[in-house]
Amino acid sequence: MGRVIIAGAGIVGLSTALSARRAGFEVAVRERAPRIRETGAVLGVWPHTIRELERLGLGPRLAEIKAERSFVRYRDFSGTEFATTGMPPARTVHRARLSALLASAVGEDDLRTGKELVDYVEDRDGVTVHYADGDHERADLLVGADGLNSRVRAILNPGSGSRHQGGHHVWRAVLPFDGELGEGCPVLGRDRTRGTLTRLADGSCCWVIAQFGTSTSATMNSKEEALARVPNLHDGTWPFALREAVLATPEDSVLHSRVAVVPAISRWASGRVVLAGDAAHAMSPHIGSGASLGIEDARVLGDCLGGAGIAPALAAYQDDRLDRYRQVRRHANTMAAAPTPLSYVERFAAYLNWLHNSRTRPATCLPHPVRA
Repeated sequence: MGRVIIAGAGIVGLSTALSARRAGFEVAVRERAPRIRETGAVLGVWPHTIRELERLGLGPRLAEIKAERSFVRYRDFSGTEFATTGMPPARTVHRARLSALLASAVGEDDLRTGKELVDYVEDRDGVTVHYADGDHERADLLVGADGLNSRVRAILNPGSGSRHQGGHHVWRAVLPFDGELGEGCPVLGRDRTRGTLTRLADGSCCWVIAQFGTSTSATMNSKEEALARVPNLHDGTWPFALREAVLATPEDSVLHSRVAVVPAISRWASGRVVLAGDAAHAMSPHIGSGASLGIEDARVLGDCLGGAGIAPALAAYQDDRLDRYRQVRRHANTMAAAPTPLSYVERFAAYLNWLHNSRTRPATCLPHPVRA
């Protein structure tokens, strides 16, 4: 069928490699970092995520990620449970564990690190990719799965750089912690603060604290910033060891990031180049399913490539994804506008059920006309 270079060895890039290989392509994954690693802490693994990983052929190996069952209930800062129904069951998994599983499935022979894409030149017969070390290589197709600050997107869509959402911050960590976690379900707290504390399968724990519409202090480190927000999530009257877990975290283990998004773009593909995952659609964390959607991108792209030539397959993929993400953004906007924590939970549950039950393209994409 041909050869595909995949820029980026995150969860989406590795999933894309498996999907393209199933479509008959030789795959070459190229990662700019010196080693494959996943930033972040844990990943919400919804039924939709499991289904997409199974479609990539990973069903028999999913036990290797040893995901823990997560809670399907939410509380406020006083410990009061929100009376909502319909939230689908979820699991949490350490992102690095899932990344390692995907990398193992791809195989080290098809992975190279320290390869930062700086440019590509596309022609009628293929694409030549240029790297920062002066190297270059040729393929029939280039997939930009290089994340929020995608170089491939910048070339394909000039002026489409990511943008920080004002005042949206996240702090998180994974650490060994032997203490009781208490009722570690997700909490929707005061002042637009959200957080969770969960036990992972290896015995470690993960905590996440997010706040929307806030600012950070020039005199506080990341751990102190996280601690300052604990009272928004726990009033101290119910068993929830969030403060204890944050206190037990070494300061240099606390990850802090400002939330950024990619503006909606109308061009995901050209004749030989295509985007997937956050490179195409990083959006508000209100949706809580960015990686899951990126894995779906990978699977749909493979389906399209398996049923048509490259140019018509990319056109079909683009049409499918543009329609899909118009609907995703409507859900995201609805959740962002939720007037109360309870209404947010209800809208989030409705979105997750829509995500799992709504139709995506079947195993073979029908070729669409190539657009000028």
